[in-house]
Amino acid sequence: MAQTRMSVVFAVLVAVVILLTAKFFALPRAYVGITNSWHQIELVPPPKRKLTKTTHPEIVAFPKKVSCQYNTGDKLEKVTTQSDLDQVTYPGYTDVTVLSKDNVYHRGDVLTVRVVARDKKGRPKTYGGDFFRARLVSSDRSLQASSAGHVTDHCNGTYTVQFRLYWVGGVSIKIQLVHPSEAVQVLQRTRETPNKRFFVCSFFDVKTKATETRQCFSSPNPSLPPQQQCDFSKQEVNGTWICHKPEKLQCSSISMCRFDADKSWNRAARLLSGKDIKLFKKPYLEAELKVDPKEPIRVLEAELTKPQHLPACTGDARESGVTLGHWSAKVWTSSVCNVRVFAKEDIRRCLTNKTVHMQGDSSQKQWSTRLTEVIPLSTKTDTIGPKAKDGTPKRPPHVRVYDNDQWNISVRWQWHQYPVQITGWNYFYDFSYTADVLDSIRGGPNTVVVLGLWAHFTAEPLDMIRSRMYAIRAAIHRLKRRSPNTQVFVRTGTTREHNKGMLKYYLLGSDWMAYQITEVIREVFRADPDVVVLDTWDMSVCQPGKDHVHADQTMVNSELYRLLSHICPTN
Repeated sequence: MAQTRMSVVFAVLVAVVILLTAKFFALPRAYVGITNSWHQIELVPPPKRKLTKTTHPEIVAFPKKVSCQYNTGDKLEKVTTQSDLDQVTYPGYTDVTVLSKDNVYHRGDVLTVRVVARDKKGRPKTYGGDFFRARLVSSDRSLQASSAGHVTDHCNGTYTVQFRLYWVGGVSIKIQLVHPSEAVQVLQRTRETPNKRFFVCSFFDVKTKATETRQCFSSPNPSLPPQQQCDFSKQEVNGTWICHKPEKLQCSSISMCRFDADKSWNRAARLLSGKDIKLFKKPYLEAELKVDPKEPIRVLEAELTKPQHLPACTGDARESGVTLGHWSAKVWTSSVCNVRVFAKEDIRRCLTNKTVHMQGDSSQKQWSTRLTEVIPLSTKTDTIGPKAKDGTPKRPPHVRVYDNDQWNISVRWQWHQYPVQITGWNYFYDFSYTADVLDSIRGGPNTVVVLGLWAHFTAEPLDMIRSRMYAIRAAIHRLKRRSPNTQVFVRTGTTREHNKGMLKYYLLGSDWMAYQITEVIREVFRADPDVVVLDTWDMSVCQPGKDHVHADQTMVNSELYRLLSHICPTN
């Protein structure tokens, strides 16, 4: 009898433990946003969204990005102590093979390529991390067609690249080893070193005309005692800006700031050893790989041709974090929703009675500049007042406003807050934190917000842009609660130029660095129903023109067509 009672009690206890365990693990997970580059964590509830499964013949579910948990530190240490770097991924021996190359391919199929990384002695690599650029281009130049490939790192030295076949005719595969994994490790180590860029700010006393110039920092500087700091950081928006305190002037007298390019590049270069530098020279840098087969692959028309009726760029069909599409005759064609080509009259009709707020870097400024040319927006005003011209340090942020009274269109442009990589002197208070700007916008059905922050953050530790983005996301949610009909867009980064292969352009602005920021933006906003992510990365990877941080007009026009197709999804 006693044994029976003990069995019953044990069963009850087991049931209680199971129930408590189930309740504990059923708690919703939190999104973790780092609110400062170095301290404090904010828990942000995950956005609620009803997901509906949508299918379309032109959409392929590419494998999700794999985060390889390999440690190449020991291997890299061995590599950089050898004069010939014979363990580094060597483009001449790396295999690129089309799988099922004897197949008959039709438009709409997926072409799969396998990449096997090998070192200088022809040995297969055992770990991943190489950074590739994959494109598909038409062998018929009259088509002017191209698309980007999606690379999956299997973390063992092999990679899979997938291409959607968008057009009929010959296609040529172009795969470039941008950086071997060993160079990526150097870039990562360099990027995570804070305060390697050199900024200075001037402090100005209006009455005495006294001026002092001091170094400033975009991350906390433990070597600078608190009593010697002018701390302009704003924790609630995850912004850090600290200057060396002037000897005689007050911190509040801060006036203008600038980026010192030469000192920044020299500082970054000192972080590298002589062996590190070899990783950023030929043959390891931006090397085109040989593809098997060499000949173009013929693509036939689909056996069962279906008329393409893409949905409008709204709701579940919107391109939030999706870049599936291709270039054709210098126009980007989306495979997700109906991105239209807008004539001048179409743009005017679309933006009539609307106010468009744009903030970010100069690549984002190109969009506002192009709109002023096309609409046109002839009236230019800004917020610089008479006192500001007299040199008053404290003043309202600089907002450039472009208006068209006939169509009642207003486009407003602002820089994001420091760090800003501009070599000329600029008033410190001309720059604003994006979260603050969002909190100042009233919003409404005729209000559009477009954000583009990436180019000035490539050289900074990745947590800086991540923490800024979480603060921006929280501000977007506040805006949407105030005005649910406000449209908000966040764009990603793009490829850029690296003048004459000079080392300094890679250390502070490598495409690998820009791509990591693009991944952060995708991570923060991909599943957020309040934001449309205009993912421009793939567009730039296979763009018809040359890589440049300030893209050519062809690229800018198609970027704007995507934006306008979401603002005005129907004619």
